[in-house]
Amino acid sequence: MMRKWLMIGWLCSMLGALGACDFIASKELRPGESTVDDVRRLMGGPDTIREFADGSKRYEYPRGPAGSQTWMVNIDASGRYQSMYDALAEANLARVRPGMSRDAVRELLGRPAESGRMAGFEGLVMTWRVQTGPGLTEMFHVEFDAREQVVRVDRSADPDTINLR
Repeated sequence: MMRKWLMIGWLCSMLGALGACDFIASKELRPGESTVDDVRRLMGGPDTIREFADGSKRYEYPRGPAGSQTWMVNIDASGRYQSMYDALAEANLARVRPGMSRDAVRELLGRPAESGRMAGFEGLVMTWRVQTGPGLTEMFHVEFDAREQVVRVDRSADPDTINLR
């Protein structure tokens, strides 16, 4: 029993450290002043870099492999930090609509925790773990048809939630 609590404490401290780094980065980075090097020093290397026609870039930082946050960091064409936001925030999840392409959803939400076939769904399903409250998470599923367009959005309980009762 004691070993279980030690493991839970260690896990929480490790996960908290990741979130703390992002929190510190959001407070230290200054729009228009901080550089790409400052972003990388505080947050590490991005998982994905998206380049846009105007020369700006978006760095993607999923916290996981199955974390409940994905930070998107916007860099202007001159290599200066502009802003950052959590792509898995509730307002952003609400932007996923039927008919959206798979690429558009991937660009909006970042890399999913899982992708593949799933019971109860007919097409490809991409799944993200999302935060629903302090220490609470659930799974956000997006189902695609054969044309790789969103058919349905659904949620389910997080199977990895630690039950402390």
